[in-house]
Amino acid sequence: MSSDITERAAQAVAHHSEGRLSEAEEAYREVLAERPDYPAVLHNLGVLLASSDRLNEAIVEFNKAVDFDPDYEPALSSGAKALQQVGRYEEAAKAYAQVIVIDPEHYGAQLALGKLWLRLGRRDRAMDFFARTMDLRRGENRAGTPDKPLTATTRAKLLHDIDQFRYLATQKRDSERVYSLARAYEFAMKRIDWPDDDNLAVDLSSEQLALFGESYNYPNFIADAAELSGGTVNPQIAVSEVLQAFQTSTPGIAWFDDLLTPEALARLQRYLLNSTIWFDFSHIGGFLAAYLEDGLACPLLLQIADDIRAKFPEILGEHPLTQAWAFKGLAGDKPIDTHADDATVSLNFWVTPNSANLSPERGGLDIYTMPPPDDWAVKDYDQDKDAIRRFLDEQGDQKITIPYGENRAVLFDSRLFHGSDAPNFAIGYENHRINITMLFGTR
Repeated sequence: MSSDITERAAQAVAHHSEGRLSEAEEAYREVLAERPDYPAVLHNLGVLLASSDRLNEAIVEFNKAVDFDPDYEPALSSGAKALQQVGRYEEAAKAYAQVIVIDPEHYGAQLALGKLWLRLGRRDRAMDFFARTMDLRRGENRAGTPDKPLTATTRAKLLHDIDQFRYLATQKRDSERVYSLARAYEFAMKRIDWPDDDNLAVDLSSEQLALFGESYNYPNFIADAAELSGGTVNPQIAVSEVLQAFQTSTPGIAWFDDLLTPEALARLQRYLLNSTIWFDFSHIGGFLAAYLEDGLACPLLLQIADDIRAKFPEILGEHPLTQAWAFKGLAGDKPIDTHADDATVSLNFWVTPNSANLSPERGGLDIYTMPPPDDWAVKDYDQDKDAIRRFLDEQGDQKITIPYGENRAVLFDSRLFHGSDAPNFAIGYENHRINITMLFGTR
């Protein structure tokens, strides 16, 4: 390849990176007029077109790049994403599968395939990929640069893990092994210089990490959470009343009790109590979180999502599950600040027994009834706080407060700002307030 072509391609990239898109596109096309078999330039042109919402044109360029170099992973990945954005989901799945053939440890492709198979109604296939994402992040086949929850911790997080091990020791036959983990964590805690704030993260040295014996934030125990043959959602739910509330009485908001059957609720509670999947402490201070791709996905939970969609077709029928998480409050009085979800419809439900709630009329969810402007973009839990507060002050804090209830569900428009209502829960491992959030559809 001539140095002139290489220099011109580099100049096109410079235009692109500095936001001069029309100049960049012209420069890319001039290079391709002379060298149509230049995969990197074809890919860069495709990226430019995709960023300008010219997705179908972008797909053409990505495909050309792959035609010239079938193993050119950037074009395969970008093409798969573009196919997904235009709704060509099965083609996108095939493209992501090609990425994994080239790079079996490609975390993004594994995650995308898990979510795509959910969209395509194949939760069995989705589980395969969510199991793989957890393995790549937490398991024996960890790949890439470790994230913060693998190289840091908080005092509150370790105290939780010790409590969980001691709880598990009462449930398992190999109790001595579990007790030994608890003792190892207690020993390690004494060798960490802790800040005054129990929720402030501390970076761990290699020597400190070694004290955990490779068990820290590892899926040491995963409980069984198989699907239920009889379904998971309570057949007695008054669907028409829920629909009336969501569409008319309290537009965009509906809540009701007894979401899950007793068997489904008990099985889900066991999974959340007995599985060491509470890895993330960095998202919201004072909380641990579990995500689909990071241990929360199990056959039962994915079945619950499908059963809920089938129960409320008028609200959720067109919106596949796009993400789910569980938040566990480590401090009994710690709220989740006001935020919005990046989805079409959100479902929140609680699983901790009512006996743990010391203020029965509180501890649930505040939902503000005034939606933000249509162009409001969800950024980040912390970044959004000030802007949300200003908006709500201007609107007079119009809200609905839904008290906490075990197995109580809330369906709401994901654009609506919401947050915890002053929780007051008892201390102790089994009393941690746990909420499940499921996001359906995209904005």
